[in-house]
Amino acid sequence: MSDFSSFSANQFADALRRGTDGLWSLDAAVRLLAHHGIWMKSPELRSLVQGGIDENGEVWAGFDVRRMKEAIDSGELGEWREDLAILLIAMSLYADFPISLRYTCENLSKQNLTLVGEALFKACGYEVGLIVADGRDDQ
Repeated sequence: MSDFSSFSANQFADALRRGTDGLWSLDAAVRLLAHHGIWMKSPELRSLVQGGIDENGEVWAGFDVRRMKEAIDSGELGEWREDLAILLIAMSLYADFPISLRYTCENLSKQNLTLVGEALFKACGYEVGLIVADGRDDQ
């Protein structure tokens, strides 16, 4: 199964989560995209996903990273913008997908930078929700 076009954004995110096998960095990448929201609705992104059905009969999905890089490089996913920066950061967490944090994070909104920070926490095995919007630790 590779056609996720009929899935709602939540169903698509759930399938991607099942495809992470609980690996922190992959889960963090999916969480970042799901909380950002834009990409979970993107038909272009969904076309770059492969998937199947697991032993429990549930649908899983995973990014085809090689095709993702080709689509980004060719401009298939649009020109440079904050949403594309979030996708690049998520792909960097998801796989061997090198990016320049200096340029990728440049001009991110406070809200998106908070999401990236939470994704980094998750990728390192920490519980998320420790970062608040003004950047202070809430502990």
